[in-house]
Amino acid sequence: MEIKRETQAGLVINEQQAGPIFNMLTATIERSKTPITAVFLSFYADSMISIDKEMIEEELTLYFNSKIRQTDILIKLSKPHQWCVILLQSKEEEANAFLKRLFHSIQNEQSTMFVSNQLALSASVIEIRSSSVEYEGFMRCGCESLENSIRLGDWQIEYVEDFKEIAVENIKVSILEQDEVFSRILSISLENLQLDRINLEIKSFQDGFEFLESDWHSSSHTHLVIMNDILPRKNGFEVLHTIRKWPNNKRFIIFMLTKRTAEEDMIFAFVKGVDAYLAKPFNIRLFEAQVKGTLERLWK
Repeated sequence: MEIKRETQAGLVINEQQAGPIFNMLTATIERSKTPITAVFLSFYADSMISIDKEMIEEELTLYFNSKIRQTDILIKLSKPHQWCVILLQSKEEEANAFLKRLFHSIQNEQSTMFVSNQLALSASVIEIRSSSVEYEGFMRCGCESLENSIRLGDWQIEYVEDFKEIAVENIKVSILEQDEVFSRILSISLENLQLDRINLEIKSFQDGFEFLESDWHSSSHTHLVIMNDILPRKNGFEVLHTIRKWPNNKRFIIFMLTKRTAEEDMIFAFVKGVDAYLAKPFNIRLFEAQVKGTLERLWK
């Protein structure tokens, strides 16, 4: 059955067409730091005759498609009575919520298709947090876990943990500080920070001009900028203004270090785009906790 159409819900494609789309979606996972989750579904009834099965399969494809978001993708698998729903920007919890809504919708469904055929449903859920997942391996794992779910009985859900591991990410850190001693203290503090699946590449600059003229900031890496507001040649606010005008400036996380403690100064800094504001003198452990918390929350 060849299916490829856009409706008011999501996109419906077949298993052969899904590979390139899947690879395109997974390629953005690590950069966006947003997982995708797949729900494999099997709807079946042994009592159906072959003609009914084909008709009901088409109706179920339309029914499932009406229950997903416009950003989601419905894949009709090659094996009869099996589908896969790709939930974009979603975790396992969103998949569970989707299945719960589907279950209640089916319970309340009064159509002949559901009432007379006593359809059984099984599912498996795969959350993906890595861009290196291959479509063939993903599909094989999803179908195998779905078969396990079917053997367990109606409304059983299998959860696959194979693709949840997050790859180690390299994050650039720029320290913009004229005081060499203080700059070294910040650098050592960051070098000793224990972070899960994150590797920090740290470089220090004595002023904003040196940082902006370098090519250090030109990569696509997530970039933490820790800078004093008072710097020679280009100060912290000039650097902040420049960064926030760059394309894809959201990859920059900016910590402002300052001796200014007035509320209007803090408000001004946040309005201009800083992510954290630390008034000197500050506890180095507080600084470490803020950096650690910020970086480890990058995954949504």
